[in-house]
Amino acid sequence: MPCAALLLLLATLVQLAGPSAVHAHSEAAPAAAGPAAASVLEPRVEAASPDVELLGIVEGTRLTVYLDHYATNVPIDGAKVSLERNGESFDAQPAGDGTYRFDLPWLATPGSHALLFTVIGADLSDLLTATLEIPAPSGGSAAAAGGLQAHLSWWPGLQPRYWIAAVLGTLALLAFAVIALSSRRRRAPTTLAARLLLAACALSLVERPVHAHEAAPAPAAGNPKQPSRLPDGSVFVPMPAQRAIGLRTQVGETGSVALSFELAGTVVADPAASGLVQAPVAGRIEPGPAGLPHPGQRVARGAVLAWLVPTVGVVERSARQAELADLDARIEIARARSERYGQLAGSIPQRDIDAARTEAGSLVQRREAMAAGLSTRIALVAPVSGMVSAANGASGQVVDARDLLFRIVDPSRLMVEALGYDASQAAGVTGGSAVAADGRAVPLAWVGAAGQLREQALPMLFRVGAGAPPLVVGERLRVIATTRATRTGIVLPAASLVRVANGETVVWVQASAERFVPARVAASALDAGRVVVTAGLQPEQRVVTVSASLLAQIR
Repeated sequence: MPCAALLLLLATLVQLAGPSAVHAHSEAAPAAAGPAAASVLEPRVEAASPDVELLGIVEGTRLTVYLDHYATNVPIDGAKVSLERNGESFDAQPAGDGTYRFDLPWLATPGSHALLFTVIGADLSDLLTATLEIPAPSGGSAAAAGGLQAHLSWWPGLQPRYWIAAVLGTLALLAFAVIALSSRRRRAPTTLAARLLLAACALSLVERPVHAHEAAPAPAAGNPKQPSRLPDGSVFVPMPAQRAIGLRTQVGETGSVALSFELAGTVVADPAASGLVQAPVAGRIEPGPAGLPHPGQRVARGAVLAWLVPTVGVVERSARQAELADLDARIEIARARSERYGQLAGSIPQRDIDAARTEAGSLVQRREAMAAGLSTRIALVAPVSGMVSAANGASGQVVDARDLLFRIVDPSRLMVEALGYDASQAAGVTGGSAVAADGRAVPLAWVGAAGQLREQALPMLFRVGAGAPPLVVGERLRVIATTRATRTGIVLPAASLVRVANGETVVWVQASAERFVPARVAASALDAGRVVVTAGLQPEQRVVTVSASLLAQIR
């Protein structure tokens, strides 16, 4: 019984010492990785005013300052930048693209430094205050002391509660030895049990702490000079990277804008500046004076585009030739009669002489008209001035009456037809704009809406305004019609909206000089190049307007 009690006591001491040591050391290991992760970025200093934003980065004894306009993030070049610390003033050396450099020996001194920046430019003058924190170097004797402490911190004897366990264990071992000497018959088992307990104590005090000390190291930090996505979803974009991608911002302002809605539109020709050339009769096409026109060729009104030779059947041609022969005979008879009557002037009435001459002339004109139907060509002329947009005729081609041969359009006078499925929307339309498939903006002027539905849609007509990019008939456009009604929101360029992987629409808000946060918004088109944000964005926030799509690709 005494031996069993002593064994139970020693086992309890082993369990008390072992896991606690491991737990204490395993919690201390991650803490050592904290300062390393926090010191990845070089020391930085930021300052801003309503006009200027300044970012300074310490690299050794050099302070590199990036100077931008606060609202737009446009670099400020050609400014005079100076720094004041403890009564000493230092001037910066410009490095181009809104970058300035200071060579400051005191940057090697750890501690807090109160700085005063002075910025003087062509159209600005500003004072900026900031505090620069230079951390103490982590290395040398401090690292050695930390390593020694890490190797010794597991030893239970360094803590008071383990001293108690050690004293009790020592007393138990002494008592166990006395009992073993007094009982020689149980010497072998007792000695074996003591050896097992000593081995367990050694394992609990040595092997477990060593195993905990060999935990996996903290992951290495990323490159601070490259853009990266932070755990909270925001992105870190170093200032050199912002310069490279031309990142720009705009301060959001709330205002009242016109209510608009979107329609699907198609470019159509202006009926007053376009025309069709069709075959009036069946016939064969022959080239005009300048040859057959081709698509894209400019033509003037009245120009002969082609000749059309009417086609006549064999039976009809024979009948007409017989009529021509009959007319020839009648013309000869009429002329002879007219000549004879002329010789008998005075003996016969004058009216008979005039009637004979008139009949001969009428027969001649009738014969010419009939002969022209067999051999005369029909000129196909341009009804308006413009550009040939379609040419369906070829030399020698036989066409039927009313076949479309050429289409002429004036590219400077085009219209856009949009289809609306709510007839009440057309009542308040005042204008609009359109967006082509490649993002080009097209100004539009309101013409009117049809008074009749076409396939359950109401056609709305807009005229393409001056300064519009080149368009072609049939091109699809996204039409944004504006109305008299108004709404309140923040107007931004359309390029500010970005659709992320989950399908949501966000804008990127600049939270600091190098940190950008996504904000989920509700927005709709205002015109071809602008949108209005009605929810998810606060006034006075800086929104990325250029290169916003690139921020969404940072991983």
